[in-house]
Amino acid sequence: MQDDRPPPDGPSGFFIAVTIVGIMTFSFALLFRAAMAPVVSSQVGKQFPPIEAGGWINGPEPKELDFQGKILVVDAWAYWCGPCRMVTPNLIQLHDNFKGQDVVFLGLTSEGLDSQSIQLSKDFVKSLKIPWLNGYAATKTLGALDVDAIPQLWIVDKNRRIVLHEIGFNESSIWDIEQAVKKALKE
Repeated sequence: MQDDRPPPDGPSGFFIAVTIVGIMTFSFALLFRAAMAPVVSSQVGKQFPPIEAGGWINGPEPKELDFQGKILVVDAWAYWCGPCRMVTPNLIQLHDNFKGQDVVFLGLTSEGLDSQSIQLSKDFVKSLKIPWLNGYAATKTLGALDVDAIPQLWIVDKNRRIVLHEIGFNESSIWDIEQAVKKALKE
């Protein structure tokens, strides 16, 4: 049997489906690229607040004079935070790379409002062999920084201005942190 119907005018259903899939794929790629673009924190350029803590691990309470003319690398963490544990060896390596330069590493946690969380925080620092000062019960400073998720990290220049603020941790974080410290040291 022969089909005597005339061929349809316009594009076929297959062509329309391929076009729709192509447009959707392109749109998704643009959205994904925008979502993966680095986000500049609104804290960059702002003054870093005074550093206050209920107590200190790995040494005595620092004085503001200890930070004058120094670059600060401030890490917000908690003993129960898996990503905090994951990033720490990288931070220790960075600390070692900048040893002897005007760079001060400092950890802050809001934990430590009771004896159990103080001990767990001390155990965290000891188990990871973190060599720098860590302030616990640092709720005032972390509150001033609007910390609502951890890990977070700030690079603070010699004038106490935030030059980098990282929320979370990804593959490029350590490189970004290292470059920000090097740039701050040159300025």
